[in-house]
Amino acid sequence: MRRGISVVLAAFCATVAAAQLRVVEVERLPTGEAGAWSQPRFSPDGGRLYFTRHDLNGIWEYRFEDRSLKQITEDPGSGYGFALSADGSRLAYRRTTIDRSSRRRTQEIVVTSLVDGSSSTLTAGRDLSLPAFSGDAVVYAGKETRRDRPGRPAPEVSLIGIQETKIALYVGGRTLLLDPLEEGRYIWPSLSPEGDRILAVAMEGGAFICDLQGKVLSRLGRRNAPAWTRDGRWIIYMDDSDDGHRITGSDICFVSADGLQSGRLTVSEHSFEMYPDCSPVENRIACSTAAGEILVLRYEEAAR
Repeated sequence: MRRGISVVLAAFCATVAAAQLRVVEVERLPTGEAGAWSQPRFSPDGGRLYFTRHDLNGIWEYRFEDRSLKQITEDPGSGYGFALSADGSRLAYRRTTIDRSSRRRTQEIVVTSLVDGSSSTLTAGRDLSLPAFSGDAVVYAGKETRRDRPGRPAPEVSLIGIQETKIALYVGGRTLLLDPLEEGRYIWPSLSPEGDRILAVAMEGGAFICDLQGKVLSRLGRRNAPAWTRDGRWIIYMDDSDDGHRITGSDICFVSADGLQSGRLTVSEHSFEMYPDCSPVENRIACSTAAGEILVLRYEEAAR
């Protein structure tokens, strides 16, 4: 077995009576620099991972095929939230700089080609949303929502993210702000693989799933940094804790989309797995650890 890959049986994986998912293998990526990495994200074809540092400055690409690592950008704040085009050829992110003398903040939306490395700045302002892809166009919001390719037809629905603390959808060329829990402040929104449901976390009310009109379909409770599995049946999340100053624990867990089944995928006293992301094509979960490692967990669905 290749170095860096281990079969997880006792120490790393927990199986509970009601559990329907279990980890069968863990790979620690040979990223070459320990203690640096955070918040991995799969490419649309599942062949690459993109991640940032703990300080959210810079984005890196890891290729599973040849186990290579390269830096895409070193821009400040670029790792806070970035988007990949559906064909995996472009990456969009928000660059944030602060003038040392005036303390004035400037934000820019940048698009980078993952084919030839070229990049362009779409706009600049003091308060811009994170970018998202709507078809092959980049959508972002400041005082108004814009697309970098406005002449092309847009898909029916795409998720911009959070705007004015609400969930922002781009629907038929216009922005729709959803407030499913009424007066909510939302984080970590994502569309289901089928594109018909939204998963998000309300800062006061916990995780939930709603439809595209904002009707709540299920309440999931405290499930931080949640992510859909590729079939949309399960939600993977981190169960983290802290003492107000530092992280004291975190494991990767799962809950069914209806909230009726749940369980743990990891039980670790020291590594503290966080910020999961699910492959769109395989039963794999990428996560970072508090120690700065990137792990890839392979899971299977247990027989009922």
